[in-house]
Amino acid sequence: GVPMTEEATDAPAAAKEASASVEQQASKHANLEKKFRTITGEEILRHTRPSFMAFFGYYLLAIVMMGVHWLFFKDNLAGLLTNEDSSGLSTFIFEILANDLTFMAVMLSLTWFNRMLNASTSNRWLTVWMLLTSIAPLLVVLDNWLTSLLGDSYPSIGSAGGLLPEYNYLIAGACFSGALVVLTALYQRSFHYAVTSDAVIFDHRFLLVRGHRRILFEKISEVLVERTMLGTMLGFATISLLTDSGIGLAQETRGVAAASSAPDVVQPNEDDTNAEKAGKSVIRRILGLITYQRTVTTISPDPKLCFYNVRGWQDTKQLLNELHKKHSQSSQLDELKAALTQD
Repeated sequence: GVPMTEEATDAPAAAKEASASVEQQASKHANLEKKFRTITGEEILRHTRPSFMAFFGYYLLAIVMMGVHWLFFKDNLAGLLTNEDSSGLSTFIFEILANDLTFMAVMLSLTWFNRMLNASTSNRWLTVWMLLTSIAPLLVVLDNWLTSLLGDSYPSIGSAGGLLPEYNYLIAGACFSGALVVLTALYQRSFHYAVTSDAVIFDHRFLLVRGHRRILFEKISEVLVERTMLGTMLGFATISLLTDSGIGLAQETRGVAAASSAPDVVQPNEDDTNAEKAGKSVIRRILGLITYQRTVTTISPDPKLCFYNVRGWQDTKQLLNELHKKHSQSSQLDELKAALTQD
């Protein structure tokens, strides 16, 4: 017989690899169609997720939380504030800082500041997580209070007394910050966006939360791109879609939250002189100016309603613009006019 060449021997293997690759692609495509719930005849043209650095603020906040826990670890505080030459003031400051109540006050202040900052990290679930981190030492504080209040009648474990051991800030910081990093990674992977031949689809699956929104191209009124300084350096941007029904927009109240009415001390009385009435009138006007609030409409970069910090945003925006034009009324009228002209 004639010996087979190397090319002839490798041909069946190459064919099997090609067939396996086609089957794998078909299976992946079927899973995407099932996930995005496409309709018959609808084709997925592009799908993407947020960039890894899209949630940089979350990871930075985890580092800050770990830093606060490290700072309140007694050995570190002792090294910073007390030594052989420490003055009485340093020792006093150490005694104030090295307790659970001060730590809770600092963490609650950080939680409040993050919430009021109205940034990407100001969402509900992250605020709840920071609150849990802030009040975790409260259990140890309550245990110590009950131990001192009830004395021997309160059950205790170990020689220190009480049911709970001393709160270890390094271990707690590693647990809470590490869990935040893991949750952020899961939260980041929970968003998946698709551009199909008929619509734009936003899919969100985070733990037990499920969300799915489908926007037809004819409903889109504007396509906007926003790039942060970090996004400009790393090559990602947020693409927001505005619709006539208000999707992509949010109402934001700006101004100082204060009493809407002036205090009683500046309310005019019948016994006031003209000068007093004039002075109170000026004070009321100043208070009204300070407490004035207004509601403005802003673009909401909600990861559930936009292509949040995605890479390859130029190609995605170009595809959205082309499909938006194709499905617009003017384009459809032009096609109808061309068809009638040919007839």
